[in-house]
Amino acid sequence: MSTVNINVKKVKYCGICKFWYDPTNMYISPVNPALNMWKMERDAKCKCLKKTGAETRATFMCSKFESKL
Repeated sequence: MSTVNINVKKVKYCGICKFWYDPTNMYISPVNPALNMWKMERDAKCKCLKKTGAETRATFMCSKFESKL
């Protein structure tokens, strides 16, 4: 899988949303938390708890986003 570095304060990707069901946070890891930079698996898919269990990619976005970080 390919990864992407993101600033978690500037993007609202599903991969960092608390409704994206990834209980072990296996698709994200810190790069430089002091600067809000994290690495995320771009093509990872998990179920969204707000979209009635629909699988979504980590880089999708929606209006129901709430950060889990």
